[in-house]
Amino acid sequence: MVRSFRRLLRLPVLLVMAIAFAVLLTSVGMAIAPHSKEALFAVERERIDVALNLSPGAQRTEVYGSDGNGIGILRYDIDRELVKISQVPEEVLATLLAVEDNKFWLHNGVDIRAISRAMIQNITSGGITQGGSTITQQIVKLRIVGNESSFSRKIREAVLAARLEEEFTKQEILEFYLNEIYFGNGAYGLQAAAETYFGKDVGELDVGDAAFLAGLIRSPGIYDGFDDTEVVGKRRSMSLQSAEDAGIIDAETRKRFEERGLPDRNRSPQRTDETLRRDYFLDEVTEALLKHPALGETYQERFAQVYNGGLRVWTTFDATLQRQMEEAVREVLPEGTGDFEVAMASVDPSSGAVRAFIGGPEFAEFQFNLATQGRRQPGSSFKTYVLAAAVEKAGLFPFDTISGKGPCTFPNPPNVDYEVDNFNENDGVVGTVQFAVLKSSNCGFVRLGLRTGLENVVEVANRLLGRDAENSFRPYLSLSLGAQEVTPLEQAVAYAAIANDGLRMEPYYISKIEDASGSVLYQHVPRGRRAIKSTTAAWVTEALEQNVIAGTGRRARLESGQPSAGKTGTSQDFSDAWYVGFTPHLSTSIWMGHPEEKVSMTDIQGRDGTGGWIPARVWAAYMTRVLQDQEVLSLGQPPPPQRNSQLLYLSDEMCAVDIQLDQDRGAMQFDLPCSMVEVDLNSGSFVAHPEANCRITELSNVGVHRDQYLNCGLVPGRDPVTTTTVPSEEKENGT
Repeated sequence: MVRSFRRLLRLPVLLVMAIAFAVLLTSVGMAIAPHSKEALFAVERERIDVALNLSPGAQRTEVYGSDGNGIGILRYDIDRELVKISQVPEEVLATLLAVEDNKFWLHNGVDIRAISRAMIQNITSGGITQGGSTITQQIVKLRIVGNESSFSRKIREAVLAARLEEEFTKQEILEFYLNEIYFGNGAYGLQAAAETYFGKDVGELDVGDAAFLAGLIRSPGIYDGFDDTEVVGKRRSMSLQSAEDAGIIDAETRKRFEERGLPDRNRSPQRTDETLRRDYFLDEVTEALLKHPALGETYQERFAQVYNGGLRVWTTFDATLQRQMEEAVREVLPEGTGDFEVAMASVDPSSGAVRAFIGGPEFAEFQFNLATQGRRQPGSSFKTYVLAAAVEKAGLFPFDTISGKGPCTFPNPPNVDYEVDNFNENDGVVGTVQFAVLKSSNCGFVRLGLRTGLENVVEVANRLLGRDAENSFRPYLSLSLGAQEVTPLEQAVAYAAIANDGLRMEPYYISKIEDASGSVLYQHVPRGRRAIKSTTAAWVTEALEQNVIAGTGRRARLESGQPSAGKTGTSQDFSDAWYVGFTPHLSTSIWMGHPEEKVSMTDIQGRDGTGGWIPARVWAAYMTRVLQDQEVLSLGQPPPPQRNSQLLYLSDEMCAVDIQLDQDRGAMQFDLPCSMVEVDLNSGSFVAHPEANCRITELSNVGVHRDQYLNCGLVPGRDPVTTTTVPSEEKENGT
């Protein structure tokens, strides 16, 4: 006991007197006698063992776009933004102190008069009924000793308050208090309270606002600042009276503030500013933060940082592009999309920065990002990857010749043969691969995929789209026609790689992360890997540029004359429509369809919903806005070809040639080995070599079917002919 008193003597004199006074009050009654010894040991313990700090509590994370403007706030239960005491108007500080602790600048942590008055009241009542706590004591209660109603807790609180005043300045203590205290409705700290109740920055508060907020401090969890108007109104009046008594305002000003209406709704920016509401882009940023290694090794650590760590996060988001996206959709679809939705994604080819996207319907209603999560069949927009694989892996070129004739059938063991029609059941022609791109020939591209090797197509497509082995495409015959699903963002990134000379930059949302103190936790460094050779990218770019000029992508052509490249895509039954294109500045992917199921778009503004109809027009409207003030940059050009065009055919493929046998008989179709044909690009058809033989089956005079081989080069006219007869099948009566 003696040792405890010796340690006690180290306390400030006034505090020792206060504690001694509390102990001597045993003559008033025995209420605290059992607590005196415990209290002395508590004093000793608190002086030695308890560490004090004024580190800030949980804070909200603020997210900014590429222009530095806020796009969102991330918080869990606590909304707090730290402010410096210099940011708070002097009269606001004075009002808060007049209500909460009018001797703050004079005491050493404990107000002797207040605590003595409170203790006498508590003793006479037989329990804790009054606090008498200073701001410093409130901090101790919040951070260390808690809310237990006991004399020993009050003594601990007083001891630690005195220590706090020894170790920190008054300014530091007050600043911490202003940022720590709870004002109700999720608002912690003066800045969050100013936003929540008044829609103001802390620097815009006045005495009337401060009086209202001061009235909330004592019971923010009991009385709602919006609903309990009678209680909060009375408390504001009491606070205004304290301000008048302290000489901060006069009676007239007090009356004017009392007549002011009370806050009636939450005015937090997160609720009132649409740019700060949860949306698709902010949702993607949040998910990226929760996976970010710079914020912790475990999910729990990262969660605490994201929602309570007071981070400052700079993103790649471009608000201007986002607005231009939405304007373009409204321009092309002024009456809306009905049951269908448009999803878009834009990526910077040189860095991989995701600049903007439309994720689908209103986020609050849907919360499924069609741009990043919605996998749908890309249709013919996948043919770009088939072409890239053909150039990269098989040494083929757009000037090579291939058959686009249809319908076409391909063996598909052990399944039934794979039958393909061209769009609108078009017959198709024999032409260059470039022509197959312009016409988006289905038969031509299935043949090109087989000629290239479907495993090669899978490899190149995986590299361009960023697929790993687990999410790899499958080498099915339908692959070349886009029957396997992708997302709009994947497509934008893949086409961006082609625009970037074949170098695929890893897509990203977050440019920089700072902690609450301003230290940089993460600074993005663009990362890329080569997906295809630069020459491959140049050949593909040229083919897609021609597609915009004269192919299915004509409606995506920019009126400004700026060069662009792109490809349309339409899935079976018009359930998915795509346009994916790029300039050196930006790669943009557009998808249109039903957000939840496959529904045919058979009447969109009077036409079937193809990629060349709505998506191509939206792309043109959007990119025209984007490039309005941008420098005109040319697209990459391929090197001069090192060989002549060659006819691309499969090893076991037969090519159909039409032969006019004579004037009286019409043209007959013969299937020849493709090695025995030439190509007439003017007519888009195969022509037999002069040495080729055409086989026909005729009925002999004796009623026997026989094969007759004609020298195709000598037809029309049956004379002269080279014939070889082989009995085919004997039939009775010439049948």
